[in-house]
Amino acid sequence: MALSKIDLDKAGVTGTLPTSNLDTVGVAQGGTGITSGTTDQFLKFTGTTTIASAVDNAGSLIYVGGGSTTSNVASVNLDNVFTATYDNYFLIVDMTSNGNGDAILHFRSTAPATMTNANYKYCMMGFDNGGGTESIYSNNDTQFQMGHGLYNNTELDYPAWSGYFYFNSPFSSTHTKTWSGNYINMASNGEQRSFAGGGCFVNQTSLGGVRLSFSSDSVNNCTARMYGIVNS
Repeated sequence: MALSKIDLDKAGVTGTLPTSNLDTVGVAQGGTGITSGTTDQFLKFTGTTTIASAVDNAGSLIYVGGGSTTSNVASVNLDNVFTATYDNYFLIVDMTSNGNGDAILHFRSTAPATMTNANYKYCMMGFDNGGGTESIYSNNDTQFQMGHGLYNNTELDYPAWSGYFYFNSPFSSTHTKTWSGNYINMASNGEQRSFAGGGCFVNQTSLGGVRLSFSSDSVNNCTARMYGIVNS
């Protein structure tokens, strides 16, 4: 259906736009209400059906919580960010340490408490800036190792480790929890290493969040933001 363009200069009105200058669309084609495209195009709807497409935000990212620090702490916890509201989540994080430990991610329960049972499985492959291949993997760990030994923060600008991650149904009590993502870190030998991969937490327990830390030393700078992905 073609919509008429209304030339306001020729309409001869300055206040209320005459309905004769509006195209009418039946209920099957839309519903009630008036919507506009550009400043000189209008559409009139008749009937009772509600138009949802204008406000439909399916697939959008909704901020649900985060954590940060600019001083030495043992970890940064994002608690109560996983809920029944969304099935899937997206995390963006960057951080560094005052030492050279490995970046570590744990799941947190809804209690909340850190999950340290040996149900973590993961595999990540990558390259370093010298052209070499890198890998991180485990079949029965108590955590996700998210990088290789970090280059000392006193010699490197923040962030030294950063990435983004997708979590599938972490709040479900009937699903195995999986994630996938990409991240980069400066290894202890000064190499830049980039990884892609994922992991799973083989435990049908409802999870509430994540814990970010290092295998040794403290987190001394971190910004982490978790977003819910609106169900479509």
